[in-house]
Amino acid sequence: MKTPKLTDEDLNWIKENPKEFTEELIRKSELIKNFSDELEPYRKNNDRTGYNKLFKELLKKEEEKQWKKE
Repeated sequence: MKTPKLTDEDLNWIKENPKEFTEELIRKSELIKNFSDELEPYRKNNDRTGYNKLFKELLKKEEEKQWKKE
């Protein structure tokens, strides 16, 4: 059986702050749309480590771009 990735503390925060959670989820989803095509080859090849590494790098770059715009 898999262990949950969210801790009890995380779950409590989500329950207490549903609006902030959904806003952050929507924001991250929009960022991911910007680079999902670059991740497609990793997904098709079931290269989970390569996918995760590239995903983190691209998400960090997209977040930096967004912060510079604001």
